[in-house]
Amino acid sequence: MKIIAYSVIDDEIKYFDIISKKYNIEFKLNKYKLDISNVEETKGFDSVVFKARDDISKDVLNKLKSFNIKYISTRAAGFDKIDIEYAKEIGIKVANVPDYSPNSVSEFTILSLLALIRNYNSILINGYNRNYIWTGHIGKEIRNLNIGIIGSGRIGSLIIKHLSGFMPKNIFVYSRSIKNELLDIAKYVSLDEIYSNSDVLIYAIPCNDETKNIICKENIEKMKKGVLIINTSRGELVNNNDLLEYLENNHIAGIALDVYTNEHLYTQKNISNIVLEDNIIEKLMKMPNVILTPHIAFYTDEAVKNMVYISIENILELMKNDTCKNILT
Repeated sequence: MKIIAYSVIDDEIKYFDIISKKYNIEFKLNKYKLDISNVEETKGFDSVVFKARDDISKDVLNKLKSFNIKYISTRAAGFDKIDIEYAKEIGIKVANVPDYSPNSVSEFTILSLLALIRNYNSILINGYNRNYIWTGHIGKEIRNLNIGIIGSGRIGSLIIKHLSGFMPKNIFVYSRSIKNELLDIAKYVSLDEIYSNSDVLIYAIPCNDETKNIICKENIEKMKKGVLIINTSRGELVNNNDLLEYLENNHIAGIALDVYTNEHLYTQKNISNIVLEDNIIEKLMKMPNVILTPHIAFYTDEAVKNMVYISIENILELMKNDTCKNILT
C-alpha cells in the first residue's frame, strides 16, 4: 500500500516510520500542505492523509477522484477546509481524528489561564529586559474567580474537571447539551448569564455559521469590564477589529490566543525580521496583556502520535470495510 502525506512535521516522522513497519505501508512524506498546485503528486497512491489547514476543495477532490483515490483522512479533528458535501457527492470517503488527546488542549488552556491571571507574559518580558520590579504585576487567585466555559464537549469537559481542582467561586457553562457528570462541579447557564457573571471566559467550541465571530462587539459589551478571555479553539471565533478595540479601551483586560484567523502568516515560521500584512496581529504581538501562541495547544507527544496512528488506521479500516468509526462522509 502507498500513502502520501502532507503537512508533515518533524515530530511526526518517527510515528510514520513505526506504522510503516507495522502495516507494511510505503509513505511519501511532504512538509508542505496539499492544495491544487501539488495535488498531481497524489497520482499513483492508494490514499492521502493531510492536516486541518490543507485545502481540500472541489478542484482538489475532483483530481483525487480522477486518480481513483477513494479514501482520505485528516490528522486532525477540524475539517472546515474540506468540502465534505462535495466529497460525499462524488463518492470519496473522508475520516478525521476527533479524539487525539483532549488533555493536551485542556492542560494548555489551564496554563493560559494561570499565565493571564498572574501577568506571566509581562513578567517574562520585563525579565528578559532585566527589569524585576513587582509594581503592576499583582495577580489573582483562581479560587476567587467566576470562570465561564463556552462548550462542554470533550475538551470543554476536561477543562471544567481540571478547573474544579482549583476550587473557583463558580464554574459557569454554556453548551447545547448538558452533561450530567458535570452538574456537581459546574452550573449550566445562558450565554447572557455567562457573559455578565464571568471574570474569565474560555472558549471550547468549533467554528461554524453559528459561532463564527462570537467574540464580537455585541457580545463583548455584555461581558464584565476587565474580563479575561482564552481561545484555544478556532481563530474565526473572534472579530479581530472588535477585539483590538476592546483591548485598547481596557474592557478586555487580557486575552490568550492560541489560534488566530491569519495564523498562517506566523505559525511554524520565524518572523523575527518580518512585518506582517495583518496590522491587527502586529499590534496584538506588542501588547503585554496578550498571550499569543502558534496553534500549539495540541502539541504533545501523545497527541502527535495519536494523530498519525488514528489517521492511518482510519484508511486501513475504510479500505477493508468501506466505512470506519471516524468517517465524516
